[in-house]
Amino acid sequence: MAGAVWLHVGTPKSGTSSLQSYFSRRAQSPGFDYVTLSGKSCCNDLAIALNRGRDTLPGLAGALDAALRASEAPVALLSSEMFYGLAPEALLDRIPALAAHPLNVLVYLRRQDRYLEAMYLQKAKNGRFIGSFQDYIDRFHGSGSDYWAMLAPWRAMQDAGRARLVPRVLEPARLQGGDVVADACALMGLPAPETPEVPQVNVSPGLHRVQLLQAAAAAKIGDPRRLQRRLAAAHPQAPEERGAILSQPERRRLVASFAASNEALRARYFPQETALFAEDDLQGEADGGGIAPFTPEQLTEITRLLEVIAAQG
Repeated sequence: MAGAVWLHVGTPKSGTSSLQSYFSRRAQSPGFDYVTLSGKSCCNDLAIALNRGRDTLPGLAGALDAALRASEAPVALLSSEMFYGLAPEALLDRIPALAAHPLNVLVYLRRQDRYLEAMYLQKAKNGRFIGSFQDYIDRFHGSGSDYWAMLAPWRAMQDAGRARLVPRVLEPARLQGGDVVADACALMGLPAPETPEVPQVNVSPGLHRVQLLQAAAAAKIGDPRRLQRRLAAAHPQAPEERGAILSQPERRRLVASFAASNEALRARYFPQETALFAEDDLQGEADGGGIAPFTPEQLTEITRLLEVIAAQG
């Protein structure tokens, strides 16, 4: 059985791809085991099976439990962004080896305005959500972005002596080595990367392209995910086309709405800091960006055109 066991509960859009890419290439390095299902880069299959109650769950969980018990490395790591939101008991009941020793639970947190903006674009580009950013907020009520509440079950595990929660703030100045890979290595006592890791970025398209993909989905003209892949390959967007969609006042309001939650997290885990997240960029009167979306009338006309194109075959 491994010595120190780490569970990376990866919040979406928080450097998870970079971390998993790095460690999957070094899965059985001296003194370290990155525990996954054979041929996989993470434990998403297990998380999906847990979430959806699939009949593959016993086999997947059993395989991971056996791999963790067989590990003789001083440090072992399991990772999935889909662990975020799962009840700890669901994992520990299925993988008893996780409870064999106190568990280190690693989670990287991104400031809520940036997190929600990235989540909206990610879901919209894949056709999993149709509507504006405000529609997204109204429907999901900022789901997943109240970190104090989301991490409450893991805090309870920590208070019971069954886990050690290790939250980290996703800001270069707050990460050892300036990125999640170097930071995770330092936390687990592993050697630092020999060269800076090139981030594995799952780039979301800009707001206008997302709106067009939504219109294509509404007109049933194609799968938004496939259309986005083709568009990205043929017409990669410049940074200004993928600019921030929130204005400065909108960002301030969003961040302020989580002030109490963020302060509770800061007081417990970051008492040396004056705030959970840096907010220097939110100061001042300048608007600081925000792409104006297509109007509903414009989108209606675009959708009509796409429907006519689709009808022509």
